[in-house]
Amino acid sequence: MAASKGKPFPFKHAWAILQTFDKWKLRDQETAPKKSAMLRMDDSEDEEKERNLGKPEGTKKGKQRVKMEGEASSLREKMEQMMKAREELTRKTLETKILITEKKKEVKLAQVEAKHEEAKRKADLEERMIKVKEAKDYKEDIAERKRIFRGASSTFRGGGDGGVDDSNGGA
Repeated sequence: MAASKGKPFPFKHAWAILQTFDKWKLRDQETAPKKSAMLRMDDSEDEEKERNLGKPEGTKKGKQRVKMEGEASSLREKMEQMMKAREELTRKTLETKILITEKKKEVKLAQVEAKHEEAKRKADLEERMIKVKEAKDYKEDIAERKRIFRGASSTFRGGGDGGVDDSNGGA
């Protein structure tokens, strides 16, 4: 391990234990960043991932990952709940539309039946009126024929006004 600023490493007893862990084994293989890289403050995540490739995850990063996974699963659950609620709302809306359509059909059918019944009643009424008129015309025709027949029969009996008299009284 490189000494910092010419001073000896003061924690050799800790280093003896830590150097066996993967995190610290890779540290010696890393090269120190150059000054120009230090001046570039826009380190991309790709470079950071390359540098930390193979290193075990630290406690802070592990906690952050667990937290992010928890938030992601919470968001997934919320999205699933929202999708289920939306599907339920859509289903209920569709059911309502179907019910409304069925009610409209029933009302329309009732209206058609009512119009049909009204037309049937009108036709029956007209038929009855025609029969009554025919009966009236028939009665009037019979009455007229009776009058004509009475007039004609009275003419034949001699009591008429222009009838021929067959009696033997004048010759």
